[in-house]
Amino acid sequence: MAGSKPRRDSKAGKARASRESRRQAAERNGSGEWFGSGVHGARGLMHLDVRVAGDGLLITSSPVEVDGSPGMWRLRLRDDGSQGLRDLAAAFRSGTAYVLGDQGGASGPVMFFPHPEQPGVGSLVRTRPADPGAEGGTEIVRRADLPLPLWAEAGFAMGPILAALKSGVPSERWDQEDVLACPGCLRPVYGKEASTGVLVGGAFPLVGLCRICVSGQTLRAVRETGVVIPEQQRVVLASLEGARTA
Repeated sequence: MAGSKPRRDSKAGKARASRESRRQAAERNGSGEWFGSGVHGARGLMHLDVRVAGDGLLITSSPVEVDGSPGMWRLRLRDDGSQGLRDLAAAFRSGTAYVLGDQGGASGPVMFFPHPEQPGVGSLVRTRPADPGAEGGTEIVRRADLPLPLWAEAGFAMGPILAALKSGVPSERWDQEDVLACPGCLRPVYGKEASTGVLVGGAFPLVGLCRICVSGQTLRAVRETGVVIPEQQRVVLASLEGARTA
């Protein structure tokens, strides 16, 4: 008896199924926050955190250069009732360029675009007017270069997060939680999530460790992928492994 030919799902159908799966995962994890990590061969461990901040969003990315050293960028974006944040989320999902208008303050517009020199990387930048006499009309204040798939996942997660925003929350109440950069991976770690460990062979504690580093998952990922990370992070991850096996 001749068997029937297996049905071949279209790429569009698979993409829809993948999007729906991500939406359901975001809803299960809570509509107020989302966190993702990625590995890039040239840039190492990368992290992105999106959460409700009063009547807007707080997007935290790491590592980014802050005053010449690796750190975090905490970008607050107000929901002004327009389609701006939703259009930004759509640009994250599709990996296409988008400019979010000036939201006031000393800094200017926020822009997202595929990195022109690094395929597979997307750049989120905030600009401000350049000083008089400088070349060009603007200068970059902060810049996050992360893998496009990581931006895409954040874009899908932003749907239910934007739906959870509360209007009329004063701006001074946007940032209620302290945040640290995990010394093992530079992931943004909020107060209720932070762990404390002791550097093996040292006399001082490590504060703000994320659970992923404490469990050993970060070190395993680094070894499996061969990604290069700064020496200070390698020492912290190796010390945590030593503490677990001591």
